[in-house]
Amino acid sequence: MINFTEYTILLVEDDPNDVFLIQRAFRKANLANPIQVMNDGEAAV
Repeated sequence: MINFTEYTILLVEDDPNDVFLIQRAFRKANLANPIQVMNDGEAAV
């Protein structure tokens, strides 16, 4: 069985409020994956 908590989630979002809401939703869904936040698509690439 695959352990998906090993994978880091890349979140590309420039609005800090949206980042907060997405991280909150992940916590409420009990997702334990680490989240790497980038502010723009160019930085993510």
